[in-house]
Parts: sequence; structure tokens; C-alpha cells
Amino acid sequence: MRKAIAKFSLAVSTLAIGLSAASVVHSQQKITGGALTAADYIEIQQLVARYGYAVDTHADNGYGYADLFTPDGVFGNTTGREALAELARTTQKERGGPAYTRHFLTNVIVYPTPDGARGNQYLMAVDVSEGGKPSTIVHGGRYDDVYVKTSAGWRFKSRQYVPVKIGVPPPTAKLPPSTRR
Repeated sequence: MRKAIAKFSLAVSTLAIGLSAASVVHSQQKITGGALTAADYIEIQQLVARYGYAVDTHADNGYGYADLFTPDGVFGNTTGREALAELARTTQKERGGPAYTRHFLTNVIVYPTPDGARGNQYLMAVDVSEGGKPSTIVHGGRYDDVYVKTSAGWRFKSRQYVPVKIGVPPPTAKLPPSTRR
């Protein structure tokens, strides 16, 4: 009897989760005119996660970073694959490689759009303690992104860094109209 109750509870929970997800997708379709699959959300979150590794490790001579963008992708004032690879090669030149971790991206939010998706996440760049020195927060803020699905998967079409200063309230992310109160 207990096994039957447990199976029933699991089935009801699974159904409730499925209905919740369907409701979210339906409401997003009404808001934006587009929809993303669960796989799309996961792939975009993986893209965001790979960004931190690519910028910290300078992988593939900067092309590991540049290849996260479309060929005409933009980060701030830098546009195009070659310029993005050069940017990755020159940032934090004195520190980098597989053991170096600095960029931490959290609270990834993704919104479907008619042309793909857009998103926001918080960034904190940390120099972790070495040789008895204290850890320091180097900078922080958020990224505002535009994502497009290409034949190679989801890529950044554009990424804008919005810095935050200590003592200043955090910036407000751009939310779809239905989420504003």
C-alpha cells in the first residue's frame, strides 16, 4: 500500500510540474510571440556558464571566447570574431589558464523573443586569496544579453556589461511588461 501511495504521489507531483511548465511557456508565448523549449533554456544557460570559463582561461588563443558569439557578435564596443578573440587574449594577460577562476555568473534569467531570446545575469569577478593575501571582489554588475540560435547552437548576438558601484542600488533588469508590478 505504501508503495502505491508513493507512486501516486510521484505521478501527481510530476503532472503538477509539467502543468506548471506548460503554463509558463503558454504565458511567455502570449507576452513575446515566441517560445523556447526546455532544451533551449538549458543550452542558453550552458552558453552563459561557458563564458566565465572562456574569459578566465583564454582557451584556444581567445577563440574559445569569440566562438561563444555569432560571427558579427558584439561585446560592449568590440564587434566580430577576430576582435573578440583579441579582447580575450589581452584581458588579464598576467593571469589566466585552466587553474584561474575569476568570473562568477549567477541568477540567469532568459526571456523568449520573436528572434531568439534575451537574458540577464549577475556577475561578480573575484581574485581568490593567494599567498596569504585576502580575497577581493574586483568588480561586479550584470550582463544584458541577446541570444540567437545558429547552426552551431545558441550564441551571443550581443552582450552588454552594466557595472555596479558599492553603495549604489543594483540596476533594474529589463523585464517583460507582464512581470512589472
